[in-house]
Amino acid sequence: MNSPRSSARPALRWLLTLLAGGSLGALWASPAAAVDNTLVSSLPAADSTVDFSPTSLTLVFAAPLGTDNRVQMTCGEAGGQAEAVAVGNPVVLADQLTLTVAIPTPLRKGVCNVAWQVSDTSLQPAGSSSFSFTIANDPVVTTTTPATTSPPGTTDTTSATTATNPTVVATTGTSGDDAEADAGEEDSSGPLGLFRWLSNVGLAILLGSLIVIVMAWPEGVEYILTLRFLKWTWLLTLAATYLFTGAMAAEVGGGGLGPSLVPTGWGDLLDSTPGMAALLRFIFVAATGYAVFRPDRAIDPANQPVALGAPVLAVVTMAFSRDEFGLIEWTVGAAHALAMAVWLGGLVLLTRVVLAGPGDEDLVHAVTGFARLSTPALLITVVTGAIQLFRLDRGGLDSNHGMVLIVKVLLVAGMVFVGVASRQFIAQRVNRATAMTVPLSVRLRRALGIEALIGVVVLALTSWLLALAPPGLADSGPSLDIGQTHRFSNSNLGTEVLVSFSEKVGVNEVRIEVVSPPAGLSNLTVDFIPPPGSTTNGMSINRIPLTGPGVAVLEADDDFALGSSGNWTLIVRIGDNVVDQQSVFVSGDDAATPTGST
Repeated sequence: MNSPRSSARPALRWLLTLLAGGSLGALWASPAAAVDNTLVSSLPAADSTVDFSPTSLTLVFAAPLGTDNRVQMTCGEAGGQAEAVAVGNPVVLADQLTLTVAIPTPLRKGVCNVAWQVSDTSLQPAGSSSFSFTIANDPVVTTTTPATTSPPGTTDTTSATTATNPTVVATTGTSGDDAEADAGEEDSSGPLGLFRWLSNVGLAILLGSLIVIVMAWPEGVEYILTLRFLKWTWLLTLAATYLFTGAMAAEVGGGGLGPSLVPTGWGDLLDSTPGMAALLRFIFVAATGYAVFRPDRAIDPANQPVALGAPVLAVVTMAFSRDEFGLIEWTVGAAHALAMAVWLGGLVLLTRVVLAGPGDEDLVHAVTGFARLSTPALLITVVTGAIQLFRLDRGGLDSNHGMVLIVKVLLVAGMVFVGVASRQFIAQRVNRATAMTVPLSVRLRRALGIEALIGVVVLALTSWLLALAPPGLADSGPSLDIGQTHRFSNSNLGTEVLVSFSEKVGVNEVRIEVVSPPAGLSNLTVDFIPPPGSTTNGMSINRIPLTGPGVAVLEADDDFALGSSGNWTLIVRIGDNVVDQQSVFVSGDDAATPTGST
């Protein structure tokens, strides 16, 4: 009789055999297949019809790609036999999601099938599929396209490198053809323009009020109404300036307004002159609280430099509203802003505080003192405004900027007319008064109130003008060594972008202009795909800080270099969406070479 131990041995042997076989199978088995990648979009799009043969294929995937990728293509007449098409090696762009393949030879009309197989970042297979598109017409031979093309090479896949941050030289609040003519501005449309206007008005009132108190009405610091008026004006100005600074950070950084209201995201403001001016303005407005809560400090000679210095510097930041300005424009703009603030701010203080009711002789002194201050302030405002008019528009008043400027000039003329009449009345009647009577205060408040209201409207037009391009600055951007302009448009995306560059081997200067959409653009990228067979890396210009119509440039100092001659493929993308692509010939030397596009 067998023992239990002996009867269990065969079963144990079988169990060990199964375990060993399973382990060996696991060792020899291939790794688990990666999750298949997904094709998000393509250019040409799947099942679409294009007029002529594309110069390259662009495939955008949902997950990052590795470098082991394959793309094959067959084309043929409808109902006929499809033939294989020679294409270049797949190129993975800098975002690791976009794959481009050059088509070196123009294709005849017919149906084309594209089969792709991609890998993941671990070089494991990540899926394959195919799609088709139709070419409607045979290729047209043009004289503008270089006759020589580089044949498809056999080198390894080349990845695009170099992500360059271009400098914004102009943004506009216009769209369409007007945007092309109106390049030259920082975008002040929407919330940015509104917050700028509110901040400008508040700053003018604060500085003008303090100047009138110091120069003509030191007794004003004893009035509770004065203290309340200054505190509320300062709080509202601080809030408006905070919103203005956040909106400027969103404009410069290309982000949304909400996230840009957090001060930790204001680092991008240091990249532009208007951005730095906005940041300094917020700091100086906050520091103005030193004089607002204790206006007697503005009168005290020991504290006066600090008490008046902060609002003065805050107003001076108004002059640094454009990157294109130079020393002359900044100096004239600073004088214009300071004179305007004394004029408008004094008017508002008189109408809201000094003339709020009857009073003693000090109210009369405040009015007559303001009249003396406002005369040179008025003269400086008009003269500096005329200088700015000449330098910005140079007689080109038929532009959008010029039209708005005409309205502003008419309003300023009306403001001057009312102001001169008011000063004459003050000289004839108020100078002889010993106290501020009710009829006198009512009549003065009405006249000066109209003058102040016109001034507030003029400031609103000034903010609007910053959203438009003056003809005098339209061509004042950097002088670039660039070739012809290439237009990239996509009606489905509502986008039109103009790109021009030096079109030569070596360092290139690049100009990128957004024509449309008027707002909401994000993650704009221009990819430069090398000629088929080239061992040169592709280039990507990303982080383009344009959210609407405007111009960004790369100058020679930015070291954007193309490494080989031949037909480069330019692809304009918005995030993962391809706007358009074109083929541009890059010359092997500095000689001018005709360019072609498809």
